[in-house]
Amino acid sequence: MSETAESPSPPTHRVVAVVELLAADPAPLTVADVTARLDLNRSTATAVLSALEATGWVRRDPAARTYTLGPGLLGVADAVRTRAGVPESLARELDALAERVGCGVALSEIGPAQITFVAVAGGPEALPSGIAVGTRLPLRPPGGAAVMPWRPPADRAAWLARGPEGSREELAELLVLAQATGVALWRPTAEHGQLLAVLRDVVDLLDAHPGRADLRSRVLDQLVVIGGQPYTKADLDDDRPLPLSYLSAPVFDGAGRARHELQIGPLRAAVGKDERARYIRELQAAAERIGGA
Repeated sequence: MSETAESPSPPTHRVVAVVELLAADPAPLTVADVTARLDLNRSTATAVLSALEATGWVRRDPAARTYTLGPGLLGVADAVRTRAGVPESLARELDALAERVGCGVALSEIGPAQITFVAVAGGPEALPSGIAVGTRLPLRPPGGAAVMPWRPPADRAAWLARGPEGSREELAELLVLAQATGVALWRPTAEHGQLLAVLRDVVDLLDAHPGRADLRSRVLDQLVVIGGQPYTKADLDDDRPLPLSYLSAPVFDGAGRARHELQIGPLRAAVGKDERARYIRELQAAAERIGGA
């Protein structure tokens, strides 16, 4: 994180970056580690760590001169778990779904301007590569397509306006299909097959450099976009095996609002019609159980 990086509040951004760095690394870190990995000067890093230590959010080992997250964050973590509505039963549901479909699973909250991943379950691949709990991405097509049919017209119009100019008619048709079927299916564009692999490698490299969080977010955003070419109804009715990157379905809360989106990511080059139908059944059944809970 360069100190010249654009931010509404650079000092706040630095504090957040230090906390996220300590959370991401299980090993205690020295001031030198923090300065190197977040591209801060030593005095700034020391000041931030001292302030966090005073609140109990960071614990310092005087002998080793290292820092780890402190017990002062326990109350914050418990409050987030409670208010975000991510109970232990949800983790079991997502794990069970991942086992049944044999791929990664993610639950995301679709806000007015961004997507926040609130739960992620295992599988041979992440969904998409690099996604973890707490990952935030800008809300723009194809992200959020499964919930947009149930959002107010102004929200749908804003979402469509964020898509590529030449694809807005196609995206509008996708929303009609998603509302009719209750699911959206995606495939990677043929011309981006190699680029997807390169961008996944870039995300893996950036995982070791939390100071480049802004760049990592932009790369993830591009991964979502180029891996998300929507299928049409005619495609879904085709008996031939088709490539399938991921599927998404809305999750409705008790008031009937579609606030969350459940995704699975087969990331397979060829999926037959019967197998596609099985994926859809499993995804929709899990989304209904999650919403009911």
